[in-house]
Amino acid sequence: MCGDFIVRRSSGIVNVPFEMAILPEWGALAADSVELAPHGTHIDLVLGQMQLQMLVHFIVANARSALNHVDTDLEVLYVGQGIGRFHKRSALDRLLLGHTTLQRILAEMSTFHPHSEILLLLYRFEHRKTLISTGGDLTADPLATEKEERAHLNRMRTVSLTRHEEVALAEAALIRHFQPFFNMQIKQNDFSGRRKLQILDRLLKKDMTGLIVEICSAKHKSRLRTADCCPIELRDLFAPEVLNGSNIESDEIKLAWQRELHMIAHTHYATFPLTTPEERDTFMHGVRWHGADQRSGFPGGASGHSSPGSG
Repeated sequence: MCGDFIVRRSSGIVNVPFEMAILPEWGALAADSVELAPHGTHIDLVLGQMQLQMLVHFIVANARSALNHVDTDLEVLYVGQGIGRFHKRSALDRLLLGHTTLQRILAEMSTFHPHSEILLLLYRFEHRKTLISTGGDLTADPLATEKEERAHLNRMRTVSLTRHEEVALAEAALIRHFQPFFNMQIKQNDFSGRRKLQILDRLLKKDMTGLIVEICSAKHKSRLRTADCCPIELRDLFAPEVLNGSNIESDEIKLAWQRELHMIAHTHYATFPLTTPEERDTFMHGVRWHGADQRSGFPGGASGHSSPGSG
């Protein structure tokens, strides 16, 4: 199947050709008919006895084309939980049973941006890591005994969070990171301030002093962004010869490197300290790396919590 994407760029409207193979699960069938929706948000495809509605984002993710990152960027309008707080309820349950913010988004976008497509990206935040840093002024005399330090490290390695806590932490960090237009709460919260969100306060009581949430949209071939939060630009991280893999001789390793770059370009890291620099001075001794004028390193201080999301 082939066609053209109609893309609005700074230079005007352009046509970007694409080619897309018939997926194996559709069978070896030729399309009997292909019809384009009036607003261009999807096509209706007839394959034998099957009738498929193929949305634009699906074609973008699976077709070969010369679309650039800016063409396919997705604006994050809202971040919310898909897990029941008091009753067992999935994300689909919550959406189907009535989500007032979703209804508002659909109404406003259909009115003011009828050519836009609204996507619901569902992520599972179920994998986490605890990061422990022992950096600091190693010449300082510790106040804790060796036994106390060992007990503390053992306690850090066995920190556990409930499913609700993991989801709530991911939600809070992503709202603060993206600043989505339709989210009303958490956007201005200072995670290291004295008055913390209840979920962050519980994390701090477990001796966690930093929070990192990772979210990736690589399989959609579309980066996530908002007016307040731009996606990663690979050219800001790597030199041209590194991006091109010029120094990699093996084709297999070069292909693996390109896949890794694709993942990096489509990943956001919502990173927040839960303590102030003054608080971190009490256990990190005001860390400064060689040649640096300010503190650096892990923003949470001695320990942090990382939660990657897969969707």
